[in-house]
Amino acid sequence: MAMAKELKFAGSGVGEPWWIIGHITRRLLEPLGYQVEVLSESGSTNNPRYVGGGKADFGATVPQTLGWAVRGEHLFQGETFVPLRSVGRVRRPSWLTAAARWELGFTSLKEIGESDYPIRLVTHNLRSIASVVPNEVLKYYHLTKEEIEAKGGTVREIGGNDYRSTDFDVIIGNLYMGRSMVTRHWSAATELMNLRFLDLDDELLAKLTADGHGTPGEVPFHFLRGVDRWVKALDRISDLLIYLPESTDEQFVYDLTKLYDTNRGTFFGQAVQMAWEPSSVTMGDPLPLHAGAERYYREVGLL
Repeated sequence: MAMAKELKFAGSGVGEPWWIIGHITRRLLEPLGYQVEVLSESGSTNNPRYVGGGKADFGATVPQTLGWAVRGEHLFQGETFVPLRSVGRVRRPSWLTAAARWELGFTSLKEIGESDYPIRLVTHNLRSIASVVPNEVLKYYHLTKEEIEAKGGTVREIGGNDYRSTDFDVIIGNLYMGRSMVTRHWSAATELMNLRFLDLDDELLAKLTADGHGTPGEVPFHFLRGVDRWVKALDRISDLLIYLPESTDEQFVYDLTKLYDTNRGTFFGQAVQMAWEPSSVTMGDPLPLHAGAERYYREVGLL
């Protein structure tokens, strides 16, 4: 069955990586007569619900979220979705890192966790998918919301801060390569405040690596104001999956896959740098390839 000409792409907040992939998809399909609406309310765990529940025709998200969805785990317990298939993978350089106000004098997260200082922490929404790994860091350093509040401190979500008034003490969060809405909290904080970037402990990095959250890495020297050395961080260079229902028209998926593969530079030339990664197409977990995508990859010798 031929595809409808008006399609919906499940992205995330405007300017975030999933939304940018949707924007790229819209631009690539427009010359073929398609109109693609990129949805912004389908971020976090809503993404598989939109694609797998008929609210969107295709989308992009992280493999971990899709794995939970198709297996009915974590926030998806008891939910079922239509069979989903992968189109391809996009790589996105990012790190999980931490910084503190220079004036406080702290030189490590361990020192902060062991102190009685009532810190004002900003991090990702503790109930969102973005906080899965930051929460592990907070537990390791005894900086959970409960432990901080017991000392008179506060925990707030990244994004609503007036950095000119130095209204926080510590920031722990994901840092992306590039400058966009999704990275604005880091760029604004480092430009308006004096921050000391803090290394993550080797033991913690080894644990996070063993749990499949990334690998030991470093925030690049001088990437931001205050990064005055190579800072030990969790390297989260991770794949984003572009995916859709198994029932999607095979020829449409073939054509879409070809558009992505023959326009690879489009992914890199964005505010958040990404790269189309055809060499990873054989990685089927958590979704196998759609038949249309598989046909294209075989024709060009990638399978």
